[in-house]
Amino acid sequence: MNENTIKRNLATSVVLCVLSLLLLGVALFFDWVLIAIAMAIAALLQAYLICVWLNRKRHPREHFRHKNPPEA
Repeated sequence: MNENTIKRNLATSVVLCVLSLLLLGVALFFDWVLIAIAMAIAALLQAYLICVWLNRKRHPREHFRHKNPPEA
């Protein structure tokens, strides 16, 4: 993955995590237990994905380094 893809995925995960936390607060305010549980799970999943994207940003992998032979 290139740097732009990682930045875009990281930004998307951050936005989704914040939205999940906001909806979690609203669900707790209105005492909607099932929706609160679902939003808490979604927020945890997005927090995990944020950690994954930050790790890939810090330690980039070059998967296709050996696929294309160097040109002479």
